[in-house]
Amino acid sequence: MHDEDRLLEDMLVLAERLAESDDALMKGQYAQLRARIAALIELRSFGRERAA
Repeated sequence: MHDEDRLLEDMLVLAERLAESDDALMKGQYAQLRARIAALIELRSFGRERAA
């Protein structure tokens, strides 16, 4: 696993924790952050599959 992949996985875990928080004002923002990180991970894996 590359350093960038590991960093994205760590960021996803943190975003998931934030999305589960009780902060009603930020809940939607945290969910969007989590979705963006998940999409970036998916795009990176798709790029690797095409390169292989």
